[in-house]
Amino acid sequence: MEKHRHAAGGGTPVAIVSVPYGMGEKTFEIADRNLLKVFDYPRVSEPTPAQERAAVEKALLNPIGAPPLSALAKAGARIAILVDDWTRPTPAFRVLPVLLEQLAAAGCKEPDISIVMAKGMHRKLSREEMAQKLGREVLDRFDVRNHDPHDNLVHLGRSPSGTPVWVNRTVAEADLRISVGSIVAHPIAGFGGGAKIIVPGVAGSETIHHNHSLADHPNVTIGCVEGNPVRADMEDIARMARLDLIVNTILTPAKKVLDAVAGDVVQAHREGVRRYRAIYGAEIGKKATIGVVGASPRDATFGHATFALYAAAPMVHTGGALILVAPCTDGPGSKEDRESFRQQAATSPEKLMARIKAGEISASGGAFMYVYAKTVSQYRVALVSDSHTREQAGDLGLGHAPSLQDAVDAAVAAAGASATVSVMPCAGLAVPVS
Repeated sequence: MEKHRHAAGGGTPVAIVSVPYGMGEKTFEIADRNLLKVFDYPRVSEPTPAQERAAVEKALLNPIGAPPLSALAKAGARIAILVDDWTRPTPAFRVLPVLLEQLAAAGCKEPDISIVMAKGMHRKLSREEMAQKLGREVLDRFDVRNHDPHDNLVHLGRSPSGTPVWVNRTVAEADLRISVGSIVAHPIAGFGGGAKIIVPGVAGSETIHHNHSLADHPNVTIGCVEGNPVRADMEDIARMARLDLIVNTILTPAKKVLDAVAGDVVQAHREGVRRYRAIYGAEIGKKATIGVVGASPRDATFGHATFALYAAAPMVHTGGALILVAPCTDGPGSKEDRESFRQQAATSPEKLMARIKAGEISASGGAFMYVYAKTVSQYRVALVSDSHTREQAGDLGLGHAPSLQDAVDAAVAAAGASATVSVMPCAGLAVPVS
């Protein structure tokens, strides 16, 4: 995000603010006196492919809380590599070549390696989406399959929280299980990465439902891992599934590998969380009347774009306006789905959770509706997205503007001349810190 200040015709100083949007950006102008704060991040040079590779190599050579890969991998072992899906920004095509080279150096053969797309309850990845995620060469050389949360599962018992544990058979029957993902702020698990590759990634639907139904706890919130019952249950289940090694990246806003950790599913993840907070932690301070919220880089679907709201909402007074800026490249979905979303979002969070626990609503999606309903009930939310018309945004229960400038102008006009605006350009990465 860049700010350039100038005086329009020698008059009021104006700030020009840009917000990442897909591969480009959207901009707006605002009087300098109305701009309260822009939550920018420490500037780093975008890493080259060689630097991205070096970050992954360093992580694998220095695992945290786990033996090195050279000690874990054995010739003849059946290996399952779990990779997050198309809704996550992880550039697995940067990580896998390093990982596969080290496995080959340990004597592991390609026919013994399976790659499981840990998609949880999301739709299956097409071959083209797999190629984009993994790299064409990896897709052509290795056995790659989508996880199915309804089939090909193994029952491992119950977690300490009482969750029935069903896990992908290929993963359960492997001799060595390695995951590839990214650490990023998450509204339910606190952060992505770590054990989330198992639940929901390669878990059965019953497992996902019970785990996500634990979301009605005050510690189930963005940026909170300690004392979070959803995260704790995920980590217990990852232990039961014997996840041997994680490789988690920390990305730049342009989705390049800035840093990486490898090792134990809990210890390495916690170190990654510490590093992540140091980069993307947002100290809120004074609250604004209006918040401009860039969903980048988790902006492929409207559902995942809403994750940005949870990081940004604390920067705005209750009752204020939030402007969500997201390309939502997967499209607006069906009218039926949009209207169902609006109806659930309008339900009180307490009633929504009661329906989830009663089994009337699937917790895999319902838990996100629960945290969404808690947020949008306190703010006025408008969507700026080229993939949604005003009518389609209305179906979701949201306001709409044809441009970011129009959205900001309308919000300021409604709030009055003294309105203040704060901007979180990459709220899809941000995590509030006290």
